[in-house]
Amino acid sequence: MSNIAVFGDISTNGIDGSSIWLQSICNVFASEDHNVFLILRDKPILSSITDGLDSTVSVINPWQQSYSEISNENAISPEELITLLTAIDQQEMLDHIIMRAPRFLEELHRYTIKEKSYDLINKVDAYFAKLNIFNDDYDLSVLSTIRFAINRLIVQTEQMRDYAEQLFPLLVGKVIVLNPMIPKTYDIDINKVIRKIECKSVIYAGKLDTNYLIEDYIDNAPLVGTLGFDVSLVGSKFNTVKSDKQFRNRVENKIENSDIEWIKVLNREQTIQKVSESTFLISIRNKHFDSDNEISTKLLESIAAGTLPIINKNNVNIGIVGENYPLFANSFSELSSTIMNFSLTEDNYRRVLSNVQTRVDKYTFKNIYDRQLKKFYEKSVVTTSSSVFLEKKRVLIASHDNKFLNQVLLELKNNKQIEIRCDNWKTTSQHNQKVSEQLLDWADIILCEWAVGPAVFYSQNKKEHQKLLVRLHRFEITTERPYEIRAENVDSFIVVSDYIKNFCIKNYHWHEDMITVMPQFADTHHFDRSKVSGYEYNLGLLGCIPSLKRLDRSLDILEELRKVDKRYVLYIKSKMPWEVPFIWNKEEERAYYSKQLNRIESSQLLRGAVVFDDYGNDVAVWFRKIGWILSTSDIEGCHTAVAEAMSSGSQAAVFDWPGAKDVYALNKIFTSSVSAARHINNHSEFSKGQIQSQREYCFNKFDISKTLSFYNNFIFNENIKY
Repeated sequence: MSNIAVFGDISTNGIDGSSIWLQSICNVFASEDHNVFLILRDKPILSSITDGLDSTVSVINPWQQSYSEISNENAISPEELITLLTAIDQQEMLDHIIMRAPRFLEELHRYTIKEKSYDLINKVDAYFAKLNIFNDDYDLSVLSTIRFAINRLIVQTEQMRDYAEQLFPLLVGKVIVLNPMIPKTYDIDINKVIRKIECKSVIYAGKLDTNYLIEDYIDNAPLVGTLGFDVSLVGSKFNTVKSDKQFRNRVENKIENSDIEWIKVLNREQTIQKVSESTFLISIRNKHFDSDNEISTKLLESIAAGTLPIINKNNVNIGIVGENYPLFANSFSELSSTIMNFSLTEDNYRRVLSNVQTRVDKYTFKNIYDRQLKKFYEKSVVTTSSSVFLEKKRVLIASHDNKFLNQVLLELKNNKQIEIRCDNWKTTSQHNQKVSEQLLDWADIILCEWAVGPAVFYSQNKKEHQKLLVRLHRFEITTERPYEIRAENVDSFIVVSDYIKNFCIKNYHWHEDMITVMPQFADTHHFDRSKVSGYEYNLGLLGCIPSLKRLDRSLDILEELRKVDKRYVLYIKSKMPWEVPFIWNKEEERAYYSKQLNRIESSQLLRGAVVFDDYGNDVAVWFRKIGWILSTSDIEGCHTAVAEAMSSGSQAAVFDWPGAKDVYALNKIFTSSVSAARHINNHSEFSKGQIQSQREYCFNKFDISKTLSFYNNFIFNENIKY
């Protein structure tokens, strides 16, 4: 497992959402057998947070450690943290550094540039609890500065990932959604529910902050008391702003002059226990939080512990408890009416609680790790014929275009047992002969991406001790180059579909046992995101050029659907034909697209129902609004966009291009736009079971882990016969 250092610009001397996050992130990794090193920011005074850590977490108190010297008395400085992290990295060989500390990250970036030392920052996964849309937002400015150097970005919600990827395209595929997490959900205790109803009480637990409307809570305590409820408050950490220096004294005086039970210090488990005994948790916040997309840990803990929360009705909270949750209150002026309107009976309380507990189960440590972290933090294990390699494997990548292999290359480059060099051909047939010959003398393993010039050259010149793999996509079979490949010198071929495999056997006489069918990979986890409202009626076409993509068929489908339901819309994410010279220079292509665009404008069914979205790599964000991906082409290799969309939870309408029925065996294959439209209209309800089945199908058939495993095994296993 990985060695992970964790640091937050957070005090562990008090309990609030941020210190609980620090505890949780350590515990969730420790529970999966990672080695976790928590570096404290402040000199420890209280142990309520550290006492709740998994016993395997190594707590590094900067004032009591042997890695480096700390001169500051009470809090570590950014410079001292960098020195300490460097020392820890040298001794422990860190794999990852998780930092929730914008000002420390800013200083680390300055150090990196000054010293030209990227070792630390390249391991950093930077966590930002919120990213505001305003240009003067400090966190956003820090992220803008460090984004080129960090390993990954961690955010709380899907909306924040969308925003970050659209704002900074460089981060696409490098953003982890890490929701707040809870250890577990507790079974509903009937006796506790009865006590909640008989001995009514409300509770606030967390920091004492004006934005959390703590004074409103205190001021409304008498009114809540008249409804028969006891009022409790857990917390002692004050957030005092410069403009209101009397805030703390005022709040303390108000509490002391009230009937509120004030419990200043409890650890996490004790706080959860206290909350579980209350009828309602009050968590009404300032309305400006409605646009933050930040999930409240206290909200999740309350539900998990068996207590219903009274909360603002905003998009984030609706996403957690559902649109029809009965305990929404947008201000304390609504608190008493919200309480009075709730049917406080045993059956109703159990019913509402059971519903929301089911919804928050996905936020437990185990589910969070499996869904959101495992892919990024567990190293892939390569089964090899020898457990120890005395020398690195020298791997040569030969290609005119690595765009379909880049993700695999990044993973291979991270393997310390591999040294990679590239023979970059100018075209499918032009190269520097001298460079290719030098690289040929150097390599142990040769990977040819595309079955064109490089595959021909290396198959004709490969040395006996070398292994050669050739990957053929589709366009190569429209050329003569595969005929020139000396198949007897190739150890393994990869092709993207059974159709192409059979074509190669028939036309090139390649032996069947040498050919592995492996569709172009997709990072299926990257596309597995929640959908936006109304997505079921949105059709998607990813790429509409050249004319072989058959935009006309997609328009036919849309027209048929809009005859019966005007909610259907077609979204097209593509370059426009005039942006690609080799297409626009062809008269037949210009005529085709002119006809389709005129049709969109003139058809009453199509006008206003076709949306052209900007071309870009924010495809996973785009898929969130797509219910049906269209594959209307005449010819495809394996049309990976369909697998990506299905991984996102979209359904697919796939036409009968050669090989479609084998690549997408789970799908109905169509021969006409009318039948495709009829199928879409008859399946507007998306079954969770069906969506889960297709996600599993896409993972098993397309996921990048399968391709990476194949390449690793080819590189390392001397005795595997392909």
